[in-house]
Amino acid sequence: MKHQSKVKRSNSPADIWREFVEAEIKVKSKLGKILEKSVYGGYEKSTLTIYFAEDELRKAAQGNRDSIQKKLKEQYQLFCDRINFIAGAVPATASTIQTINSTPLQHSYRTHNPLQALYWVEPNLPYERDETQRTKILKDAVEAEQGCNKIYTKLYQRTLQLANGEENTIKVAFNWRLRVGGTRGFRELLLPVLHPVFGIPYIPASTLKGAAKAWAKKHQPSERINELLGILDGKLAKAAKIEFLDAFPIKPCLSLDVATPQWTWQNNKVMYQPVPHPLLSLEQPQFLIGLRPTSKEVADETNKDLQDVKTWLENALKSGIGSRVSSGYGHALGAIPNSNTRKFYDFTLWTQGMYGSNPPSRENRYQGTPEFRPSAVRGILRYWFRAVAFGLYDTATCQNLEEKLFGKLGQQGKLSVSTKINSSNQQNPYVYTGKIYLESPDIHCLNLAEKLLFLASHLGGVGRGSRRTLHLLNGRMRGCHWELISKELPLVYDSEKWRKFFTELNQAFKAVQAPLGSYAVSPGRPKARQQDVLDKNAQVWLLKSPSQIHPHKVKNWQTEGDSSNVRGTALDLLYSDIRFKGQSQGQGNPNVGGALETPSFVWIKSIFADSNCTYQVVTIFGTDHPERQAFAIELKNQGAILVFG
Repeated sequence: MKHQSKVKRSNSPADIWREFVEAEIKVKSKLGKILEKSVYGGYEKSTLTIYFAEDELRKAAQGNRDSIQKKLKEQYQLFCDRINFIAGAVPATASTIQTINSTPLQHSYRTHNPLQALYWVEPNLPYERDETQRTKILKDAVEAEQGCNKIYTKLYQRTLQLANGEENTIKVAFNWRLRVGGTRGFRELLLPVLHPVFGIPYIPASTLKGAAKAWAKKHQPSERINELLGILDGKLAKAAKIEFLDAFPIKPCLSLDVATPQWTWQNNKVMYQPVPHPLLSLEQPQFLIGLRPTSKEVADETNKDLQDVKTWLENALKSGIGSRVSSGYGHALGAIPNSNTRKFYDFTLWTQGMYGSNPPSRENRYQGTPEFRPSAVRGILRYWFRAVAFGLYDTATCQNLEEKLFGKLGQQGKLSVSTKINSSNQQNPYVYTGKIYLESPDIHCLNLAEKLLFLASHLGGVGRGSRRTLHLLNGRMRGCHWELISKELPLVYDSEKWRKFFTELNQAFKAVQAPLGSYAVSPGRPKARQQDVLDKNAQVWLLKSPSQIHPHKVKNWQTEGDSSNVRGTALDLLYSDIRFKGQSQGQGNPNVGGALETPSFVWIKSIFADSNCTYQVVTIFGTDHPERQAFAIELKNQGAILVFG
């Protein structure tokens, strides 16, 4: 007899699995006996993980994989492209399934929203030092939100009702990620703000009002702002005419995110020490934002007032809202309003892939979830800022100037970087097109940021593989290639134009912070890498690469990607000599080409300025080291010209 049970609407994959197992046990099915002592391990990217104490039970469950997948899909609407059946010790972070005929190995709560998932957990201390535990807690919150569709639907309808119709609402979608609220600490973990009643992420009305008011102050008379949004300043008080409602996502969007600073200040030095910090943000969220008049006025006047405030808010959302705006978070889709404090540049990026919280592992390079990360653009600008600044200023000035431009924890910098991109429609390599926006209220800071962007696009790439031109290595896509699209860019193969550019770069620094000096800073050694610096011991070479083809002309990367026509003359030279190439499996030279956890001392970037002269830019840091100087001599022997150093 087939079991015909009435399936309950579950709140999360963990609940669904629990109900599925309980139903099978209740009817005494074969699956019920096999899964009775199963332990739920997680559900992510359509992959379900289940643990078993005995290998015999694991094998039995694995033999019924198709049946389990079919039932979960047809009866419970849980789609599993893959199920991992694992035997052995159950991790402390796994949630034991509590069935009607089994005793749980550990106590588990039935959570219904992200806030409950976070606050019902009982972490093992010291919590702050356990990255695995932090990540597991955040993943549980993400998973809990997947069962909140009913809440989002009801709040959507509630917003329409309170705003008195769609005409008084704004539907907004964000290009990348959004973070509103969030603090540091044991529980907060850089969380987005969660509603105290519904337990889901949201944008408080006060945040929306603040964003609209901040934008309006730059473009509207204060009298009009005070009239519509009110004012409370000492004895001066006036009620607002337009009210903002709390804004909720239209559907689940909570996502595990990560911030991974590559370089860190330590004892007046900047050391290479990538440390991932897991956090939560909203991934490409969509919101319904409601507004309404605070009192009954003449209909036509009220409507105009409300439409004005809507316009202010829409412009504010496109400029950015929430935290980490300067790193590309919180920018709504749509054209960013023109401003004399903003510049933008069209770009195309070919890349081995950018990744956030789910990068490929060393064991399986095909795993991972790629996403274009605007924060990587800001990160590479910060890297090249330091590379130049350390050669021009003392350490204290460098650190102060860096904080002035890029900010620090709890302090907004003068420079904001954001992007509008089109998703990649291919893999290996991934290709993104879009715009990069630089914004600063200080024109000198804005000009400096522009020069740094030009420098970054000419000396290397952005994100993973930024030190190598795009190619195939041991069957794996490596490096990247990006181009800014402009009549003036890229620079042609001309030593005088390159030297002029470096002079203009120094002048841009001088306009922000004078006077300039001359300093030499070591890039460190393997396993103790320091910030690379364009000082007297750095060299920039131009080497013609006449037979090289542009990435978009490569017809088949798997057959052509490791050829000289794709790698280019300079990269071929680096790879052809064991004295220079990076160390791998005991061979190579970490003092030149780098190694695992040792960034290369050499950057190579391909420049396709025109069809008549393709060339590669080779930057070598710390050429006072004899092994790196030997590589510079080989470049010169190949006909390269020196334009810096």
